[in-house]
Amino acid sequence: MSDMLRLLMRMFAIAFGFFAGCLAAGLAYAFLARLVVPEDFGRFSDLELTVTLVVGVVGVASLFARAVLIPAFAIIAIFEFLRRRDWLSYALAGAVLALASGVYLAGGTTAEPAQIIAIHTACAIIGASVYWLVTGRNAGRWLPSERARTATAVDGEA
Repeated sequence: MSDMLRLLMRMFAIAFGFFAGCLAAGLAYAFLARLVVPEDFGRFSDLELTVTLVVGVVGVASLFARAVLIPAFAIIAIFEFLRRRDWLSYALAGAVLALASGVYLAGGTTAEPAQIIAIHTACAIIGASVYWLVTGRNAGRWLPSERARTATAVDGEA
């Protein structure tokens, strides 16, 4: 497989992982910020609750994605070239992005600022963890030096 195709596939995987992480953060926000509470499951019809949940999660996920898109891709690029594959790096980077971006969607809530910051930080850690599960565990494996190192190790074992 050519290097260009390998890079294109990696970029697609990064975009998909970012999308999945944002959806996970949006779902976590919907429940942590109490946009959807367990009492709603018996009170509304299944279709109404499903539409509300899908629209709410996608809407919150798009807000998160818009707020951290450029800094997140910068961190992802750094982690790719440094071959960072550990979960903790991604979780801490997500928390730092949440704190640095200052996206505190307090509209309509009566929550305290500390509670809002905690919810956003938790959602960012959840989103970063999902990104790590989907894409981050293989960071840097597409780089030529990494492939040469694994090929040499396999040849040396045989």
